[in-house]
Amino acid sequence: MKPGRLVVIAAVVLSFAVAGVGAQKPTPVVAKPAAADPASARAAIEKANAAFADAMRRGDAAAAASLYAADAIVMMPNAPAMRGTAAITAGLGAMMKDMTITVFVPKTDNVIVAGDLAIETGSMQMTMKPKTGPEMKDAGKYLTVWKHQADGSWKVIRDINNSDLPAGK
Repeated sequence: MKPGRLVVIAAVVLSFAVAGVGAQKPTPVVAKPAAADPASARAAIEKANAAFADAMRRGDAAAAASLYAADAIVMMPNAPAMRGTAAITAGLGAMMKDMTITVFVPKTDNVIVAGDLAIETGSMQMTMKPKTGPEMKDAGKYLTVWKHQADGSWKVIRDINNSDLPAGK
């Protein structure tokens, strides 16, 4: 093959390659919420916790569950994990059907922010009055993972808690 033909063939191949690059579809850009600073994340989480505590004391399972993301998982003691809004609403509703929560005080101890996630550790005090039987007091701790939403709010995506009291007390 003559050297001139190689140059022509290389030029044709290169022109097809360059034309193909221009025809590629652009990669879609998915907007992510901006990473929050730890102080504003903690303030938002504490505000959401206050709304959750209020909903629990009012016996409003739907309002309490609204603070969870649609794909959240809640792991409470002595019960299977609740997965998703419907299960969380039903689980909280069943608890509220059996008892009135007269005191519910969550206390945020620490918040670690990493990108659009925040990990909260805290403690809680709770007093429950069953429909029949004596009042029950509890104290415990929790670990909650929050996700910063596109609208700027924070929603719980994972939640686990347990009591500090001995079993059966």
